[in-house]
Amino acid sequence: MEKVTKEVMGAVFFEEGRILIMRRAPFMSCPGSWEFPGGKLEAGETHEQCLARELREELHIEAQIGEYLAENSHGYEFGTVHLCVYRVNAWKGDIALTVHDDMRWVPLKELASFPGLLPADIPVARALEIRLG
Repeated sequence: MEKVTKEVMGAVFFEEGRILIMRRAPFMSCPGSWEFPGGKLEAGETHEQCLARELREELHIEAQIGEYLAENSHGYEFGTVHLCVYRVNAWKGDIALTVHDDMRWVPLKELASFPGLLPADIPVARALEIRLG
């Protein structure tokens, strides 16, 4: 099987020193793992368009995507995930879980060591602590 690179955009909801993360539902790959909300880039999309679409589809919110914050590439069994995260400046609507089964607001200083955080997300969490902390 040929290894692939997945371009993934992640959302950073940052309020009162805490960041929102989501737990992947049992029917997803890496079930029970925690991650930044977001998803895969589709052909012809900008990073910001992708993230707004993914948040609309997965969380049922309309988000205003802000500045680029950090990125990381991580090798998994299937291939590589290249994760880029952007700040969410504001959103409309109530967050609904559709592909996740839980969500948590985690203090920024605890994010990188949060149990179950996906490996691709850990270096990003460390970078966010420096950038936002």
